[in-house]
Amino acid sequence: MKKTLTVTCLSLWLTAPALALPSFQNGDFETGDFTGWSGDLVSTGPVDPNLDPHFSIVPHAGPSSSYVAQVQNDDTDWLTTLFQVFTLDSLPGPGWTMDITFWIQWTPSDSTQDALQVQLYDLGITDTVDLLSGVSNADLLGGTWVTQDITRFARTWGGQNVELAFTLSDFDLFTPDTLWLDGISINQRAPGSVPEPTSLVLLGSGILGLGVKRLRRP
Repeated sequence: MKKTLTVTCLSLWLTAPALALPSFQNGDFETGDFTGWSGDLVSTGPVDPNLDPHFSIVPHAGPSSSYVAQVQNDDTDWLTTLFQVFTLDSLPGPGWTMDITFWIQWTPSDSTQDALQVQLYDLGITDTVDLLSGVSNADLLGGTWVTQDITRFARTWGGQNVELAFTLSDFDLFTPDTLWLDGISINQRAPGSVPEPTSLVLLGSGILGLGVKRLRRP
């Protein structure tokens, strides 16, 4: 399901010559809007998140009482995605590493079929990183900082266009579910430097469709 929808979202990118895109931007949403971001709904396809009610910016919220991105689904658009296509910076040299950090909180409905995906992948969808690997449902429900190592991915795809996507799904249409995001950053680290002490998990590549977090009643 996700693979089909993602291919649809990226059809324009895949059928046109590669465009020079900015580096990742507006990960803290301090512009007060979704500059740099795009939305996708299962019923309509791509949308402008600044104009669609499934996406909003909430002030005075999140871990630092600042602007936070809010994503919701409903019975019509039971699958909702906030994504950004950007040029991934290249690593400067041997020994350098790269990680991605973000704050995330998930409020699913009282359902057995709620799902959440956070993925980073190339535009050909041949190499997918599950950014929720090692993150528990309990952490997601309470709100948590996540840091994932993406060095291997950066060595392959640095200097090329990639996509970062946050997807809410509710397969039994018991909605709405809500996702809050803040503090998204992609960080290069010199040899010997140590990431901030958040939820660091070393990653390999995943395949599309993995990395789905589901909430199930006991």
